[in-house]
Amino acid sequence: MGDMIICHDRRLIFLKGRKVGGTALEIALSTVCGPRDVITPLTPEDEALRRDVGGRGPCHHDRARWPGTLWPRRVAFRNHSTAAQVRAQVPEATWTGYRKIAITRDPFDVAISRYHWRRSRGALPDDMDFGGFVAARRHRLDANSRIAPHRGPDKVDLHLRYSCLLQDLRDNDLSDIAELVARIRPKGGLRPREARVAEVYRAHPEALEMVAEACASEIAAFGYLRPA
Repeated sequence: MGDMIICHDRRLIFLKGRKVGGTALEIALSTVCGPRDVITPLTPEDEALRRDVGGRGPCHHDRARWPGTLWPRRVAFRNHSTAAQVRAQVPEATWTGYRKIAITRDPFDVAISRYHWRRSRGALPDDMDFGGFVAARRHRLDANSRIAPHRGPDKVDLHLRYSCLLQDLRDNDLSDIAELVARIRPKGGLRPREARVAEVYRAHPEALEMVAEACASEIAAFGYLRPA
C-alpha cells in the first residue's frame, strides 16, 4: 500500500521502493499536500497514524487533474509503481519540471527485510529459509532500481539515504519535512534482532552472491559494501 505522492505546491514526486523505510516520509509529505495532489493509500494502521499527525488521506490516485488542464483523467498509481509507469501517466511537463525523490537503502539489507516482512504475513512456506527466498526471487531483487532508477531516462533526481535520512532531507531544502519524519513512528518490529546483515549472509553465502549480482549497478552507484 502507499508508495507515491505528487505534491504540486512543492513541485515534488515521491516514489517509495520496497522495504526502504519510507512510510514516515510518505506520511510527513502528506501533511503539506493540497486537495489536488496525488496520494496513494497506506495500510489501515498507517492511515490512522497519518490522521493523527494531520496528514491528508488518499486522493486522486485513480483520477487526477493536472496543472493547466480542465478535466480529470483516469490514472492507475498502484502499489510500487515504477518511475516509468508513473511517467507514462503524468504530463511530461510535470515529470521534467518536478523534483523526483526516493529513498535508497542497502540492497543486502533490503533483501533481509523483505524476507521477514513476507514471513510475518504468512506468505512463505514454513521450510523456506532466507537463502531459498533469495533464490526464488533472484530476478526481482533489483525491483527498487526500477521503481526509482539512479540512471536512464526515468532516473530520480534525488536519492535520500536510508542510513542518514534526516540529514539528507535537511541538506536538500526539506528541513520542515525532516522535523516531521523525526516525530513519526510507523509500526515496525517485524525483523528479529538477530537478523543482522553480516550474520545472515555468513549463513547464506549463496544469497550474498545473488544479491550482489542482481543489484550490482545500485551497489556501485551508492557505494554499498558487501557484508563482511
